[in-house]
Amino acid sequence: MKKLSLYFLQGLIILLPLVGTFYILAFIYGMIAGLGNTFLLLLFGRTLPGVDFIFVVIVIVLIGMIANWWVSKKLLSLIEKLISRLPGVRNIYNTIRDTMKSLAGDKKKFDTVVLVHLSDKIARLGFLTVKESPFTNKDGVEMVGVYFPQTLQIAGDMFWVPMESVKVIDMSVDQALRLIISGGATGLPEQ
Repeated sequence: MKKLSLYFLQGLIILLPLVGTFYILAFIYGMIAGLGNTFLLLLFGRTLPGVDFIFVVIVIVLIGMIANWWVSKKLLSLIEKLISRLPGVRNIYNTIRDTMKSLAGDKKKFDTVVLVHLSDKIARLGFLTVKESPFTNKDGVEMVGVYFPQTLQIAGDMFWVPMESVKVIDMSVDQALRLIISGGATGLPEQ
């Protein structure tokens, strides 16, 4: 029974991010899709296949463009202030927003691959995500945040390590992720 619950939990850990991602994308698509052909029907009296998909892409690009305007930034800031006052909702919104920004925004966090020396003989590959130390350890040594993805899982651990233990290496983020998640089976360039 214990193994069954462990398998159930592992299944949830794998399925929830996948299903959640597809659900959010389907929801956004569903909100916008249909409008393209509706406009065509109103204007020209006919519809075309594929117009809804093109319309969704255009709307998302336009929203991205508009979001860079000064007035839009002020409006978005006002909306975020309103959301920050709603218990529960603010946690969900902030988590999704911060995750998206850390992966693909202007302030990408997963952009520096590092090797952290755990001892003289052992090192671990990770990503330097908190570069400016928010605190020091009991000896006064600055601590930085390093995220270590786990092998064969969609999970990871965040550790605070002394900066002198961290060595930035010349490796792309994609290559490092493939190397870590596959347990070393893929990700290294062929020689």
